[in-house]
Amino acid sequence: MNFKTLHYIAFSLLFILIGFNVNGQGTIKGILMDSVENEPMLGAEIRINDMEDNFVTGSTTDFMEGKYEISISAGTYQFSCSYMGYAPIKKNITIKNGETLELNINMSEEVNVLKIVTKTASRFEQPVGKSSISIDVVKPDLVDNTNATKVDEVVDKVPGVTVVDGQANIRGGSGFSYGAGSRVLLLVDDLPLLTGDAGQPNWRDIPVENISQIEVVKGAASALYGSSALNGIINIRTAYAKNKPVTKISLFQTSFLTPKRPETAWWDRDYVLVNDRDELNPQSNDTIQPAYLTGRDGYRMPLEMGVQFAHRRKIGKFDLTLGGNYFYSDSYRMGTYERKYRFNSNMRYRFSTKVNVGVNFNFNYGQSASFFIWANEMPYLYINGNPLFGDTVMTEIYVPYNNSITESNILRVNVDPYFTAYDNKEGRHRFQTRYYHVNNQNGQNQSNLSHLAYGEYQYQKKIKITSPVFGDLKLVAGAVGVYTYAEAQLFGNANYSIANAAGYLQLEQGLIKPKGSDNTKLNITFGVRVEYNMIESPDSVLVDPAAGAGLILNPEPLSQEAKPVFRVGLNYEATPFTFIRASWGQGYRYPTIAERYITTLIGEGVASLAIRANPSLQSETGWSAEIGVKQGFKIGNWKGFADLSGFWTEYQNMMEFTFGGGVPQNTGLGNIFFQSVNIDDTRIRGFEFSLMGSGNIGKVDFNVLTGYTFIAPEFQNWDNDTIIRQLSSTDYNILKYRNVHTFKLDIEAFFLKKSLSVGFSFNYISSMENIDKAFEDIIYDFEGDDDLFGLGYYRQNFNSGEFLNMSARIGYRHSFKNKDGNEIAAVKLSLVGKNLLNQEYMIRPALVDAPANITVRLDVEF
Repeated sequence: MNFKTLHYIAFSLLFILIGFNVNGQGTIKGILMDSVENEPMLGAEIRINDMEDNFVTGSTTDFMEGKYEISISAGTYQFSCSYMGYAPIKKNITIKNGETLELNINMSEEVNVLKIVTKTASRFEQPVGKSSISIDVVKPDLVDNTNATKVDEVVDKVPGVTVVDGQANIRGGSGFSYGAGSRVLLLVDDLPLLTGDAGQPNWRDIPVENISQIEVVKGAASALYGSSALNGIINIRTAYAKNKPVTKISLFQTSFLTPKRPETAWWDRDYVLVNDRDELNPQSNDTIQPAYLTGRDGYRMPLEMGVQFAHRRKIGKFDLTLGGNYFYSDSYRMGTYERKYRFNSNMRYRFSTKVNVGVNFNFNYGQSASFFIWANEMPYLYINGNPLFGDTVMTEIYVPYNNSITESNILRVNVDPYFTAYDNKEGRHRFQTRYYHVNNQNGQNQSNLSHLAYGEYQYQKKIKITSPVFGDLKLVAGAVGVYTYAEAQLFGNANYSIANAAGYLQLEQGLIKPKGSDNTKLNITFGVRVEYNMIESPDSVLVDPAAGAGLILNPEPLSQEAKPVFRVGLNYEATPFTFIRASWGQGYRYPTIAERYITTLIGEGVASLAIRANPSLQSETGWSAEIGVKQGFKIGNWKGFADLSGFWTEYQNMMEFTFGGGVPQNTGLGNIFFQSVNIDDTRIRGFEFSLMGSGNIGKVDFNVLTGYTFIAPEFQNWDNDTIIRQLSSTDYNILKYRNVHTFKLDIEAFFLKKSLSVGFSFNYISSMENIDKAFEDIIYDFEGDDDLFGLGYYRQNFNSGEFLNMSARIGYRHSFKNKDGNEIAAVKLSLVGKNLLNQEYMIRPALVDAPANITVRLDVEF
């Protein structure tokens, strides 16, 4: 190698080194924080583009302190950061060689309600406007302001959702089921909370004092969540600890007014007729044994009261949430009561930015009494031509049918350990488990005990795609196993087990990406789930609970079944405030132990009602389709969205509790019984309009939530199935226990810098046109043709299920601040009035709901 060559190489290396020096490296680092809560933004996305809006590099904040650090060549760039539910921030920056530029950024929540964050519909966090299926979000303020002691009282305010005797149904997807089976899956922090043997929700178990938000998915979601999500999902997301410790204590008392017909108020009489028509003074403390409890033969003035607390704090890497509740009720339904104690805790420990473990715990214990059917509502009863009770008109709508009250001692405990880890490829691994113990020691030979074990592994990953057309691919995959062991008097004093195993996969792909943006206009979702179910039961089972009835041969002691279900959906962002969606999803629901094997009696003697087992009950399948548009708006100071959707749902082999004894004759009641049966193939079509918004008129701020739902629920084989027509109370085609029209409105106004709040609720539900004909035609075993329970008479002369429920509330909140102007404590006093028109109405036949009532509530927060 000659000198000239060496000289050339040396100068080349020098120019390269100079080039590196000119275009050297710099560092950008900082912390992203919530501007109000002063909380770190964990997992926020950082993006750096060049000045022509081309992507250069990016990162995410860590999962411990919201920190980020990026090395980049010296130059001028566009810096942006984003976090779901928060307004994005964008600015130009210049970084010099060797410089460390520190950018600490405070982010504020997005005021656009279309960007409220949800995760239930897709398991990934996404703005509500981007969902391919209808989803509504309820914030915790509505829970507190309406003094909801159970979550179902708040869910019932969501357009399209109705709760019938504790069973939720969405857009008419369910009718009336007596404490067994649910087509709406109840989740708490993404974990199912339905009893293993009966598949029913226990709303009193949910910590209303510690709710972050409630998400309601409308439509079949079995592809992601399994059997019980055939009609939709209600997911309660609880609140976690933040940097500032929070303690809240609430006390309330509810008093009931005299009903619209004063003669129905048994608590205002000198005596009441119960059981064998004995006279009983409802005010006599001698009838209450022990003195502090109301029993089946002890009665007091209707009253409810309670206390609840919540405490959330961080202790280093440890997050702690505690909550508790005591609820006391002497009901307006004579002889029924509740004394419930609940305690819950959420604990999480963060080992690092990528690994955390936790355990949630819930304990609920108490005593209660309830009844299934009222005594009666009818005119004079005659025997041998003479009035049975003289000139007394029977108006015992709040009084139980003879010997039909069931007293219970309940114990429910769930323990939910979980583990979450993020790998080096930005994948999330989550393993969550649950042990759920239910022990109901009931009277009337109706006790049941069950143990449920649940385990789920889930993997999530957002696959980055660098393309001018394709956005990121979101993947969710998982495996689930559930096992329940049950033994119960309710199931014929036998032992049963039920198991479920499933695997699922969902993909969401974004398309049509504008230049310089990660946002995609079109998002397509595909999901599949394969599910296996099994019930193991005795070779011989009790079907008829009547005295002398024996065991019969079980047609399928080991029942096994496996099915796949699919879903597809799309969401197109036509404008920044217009989202068009369409979805189609299959549903599948396997019968619960209770639906197949429950067998018990309500009441005593020849007039008792039987609930019979049905060992031949088959699973039901179906599908749900929807097309809708969500339109955001801004009119002056008002912001919100309007949503219009049309839906179509079909079920095959639909399961419902019905009178299985045929049309009763004048031969007594021996052939009348309830039973869960596959009624028929059904179809439900309809549309829904909802509006959610906020704004102000002058200095008064408003929040509005309203919606109207219309459904056309039909039997597919009405013309060809005479049994269906014989068992229906109508002579035209409409499913039983549905309300065609529902309208709901909740509006709240804030005065005096939001210290004073005034709210108003308005719920209208149209008549329940079709019920079991036997409910109206049960014949009293005396001369004449009087209805035993008076239900037909009541529906014809008083109320057939239609009602208009108006409620109002007012609250004043006073805050205490330190010398720096920061709030350190607050006190709020509220007055809540429900059913202010004092309507006499029933959600389901033979069980009338509460008369007008007033609640006083005190909240203390520090």
